[in-house]
Amino acid sequence: MKAHRLYATVLALFILTLLSAAADLQARTYLAYISDSPTSTAAYWVAKDGGIYAKHGLDVELVFISGSTRGIQSLIAGDVAFVGATGTAVINGRLAGGDIAIISSLTNTLPYYIIGTPAIKSPEHLKGRSAGVHIPGTAADFALRLALKKVGLSYKDIKAVTAGGSAGRIAAVMTGQLDFTIVPEAEKIRGEQGGLKVIMDLARLNIPFQLTCTVTTRKLIRDNPDLARRMVRAMAETVRYYKTHKEDVIRIMQRYTRGQNRQVLEQVYASYSDFLIEDTYPTIEGLKNTLEIQAAWDPRAANAKAESFVDLRFVDELKKSGFIDQLYGRR
Repeated sequence: MKAHRLYATVLALFILTLLSAAADLQARTYLAYISDSPTSTAAYWVAKDGGIYAKHGLDVELVFISGSTRGIQSLIAGDVAFVGATGTAVINGRLAGGDIAIISSLTNTLPYYIIGTPAIKSPEHLKGRSAGVHIPGTAADFALRLALKKVGLSYKDIKAVTAGGSAGRIAAVMTGQLDFTIVPEAEKIRGEQGGLKVIMDLARLNIPFQLTCTVTTRKLIRDNPDLARRMVRAMAETVRYYKTHKEDVIRIMQRYTRGQNRQVLEQVYASYSDFLIEDTYPTIEGLKNTLEIQAAWDPRAANAKAESFVDLRFVDELKKSGFIDQLYGRR
């Protein structure tokens, strides 16, 4: 009898442990960041390590998934609850039938640079040369296509070689495997230090573009709007934290980039701090720009409305409640 009672007690404890673990897993929120470059995804690292997610009642587990396209695919598949992606990937995911929406933004322009060997004297000399590119649908892919269009070239005029993320692309050019590539600030600095030259600076053009933004499914918004609301509030506070805690931010970037050069990270911090937008509103104009270019090869984009890719209810709430003004001491 005693053995039976002991067995029942152990079994009950085991079941309680499993239920507790399941509850913890269910409470945890998985967010995918899509680049190992501090330029595009540092804000998500800062939100995690700076305790901002926890402050807003979020138990966030960050997951690295290379490329916005893959990140959006994971979101649609239900592997993650949120993804820090680019507008191009959101457009492609939704046009393909994904029930997704941008709920807030971090960067609304294109801080990208075409960088290559000194032998390339001008943007026009990109024609016929080999380029390190990312997978279609990423911000880097769109930025390159837009840059080529600006100088009267098309994607067919270059020899595109898929070389992965920005770190891999710049390494391929620095080692002489390819002639040029397109990268954000951190890899631009690294390339210049390695003897490469900037051929085009898209950041100076100040083109409206939906770069880094937080994306989720419309199902999550319907079923758990408070989770989405807290994520939007946390990211808005992260922008302020980023702009006002330089040393903490650089320390966090060093951790996630495995000790990248301090001088490089300081330059990244300075430029990215300017690009981060305080009110975290997605750019409808930037989405329209993307749809106009994509319409040249995708008829679905020609009929799409930019507004259908966003859900602005939570950023609207931030504005109406005075949350942003309070963050920056304006009230």
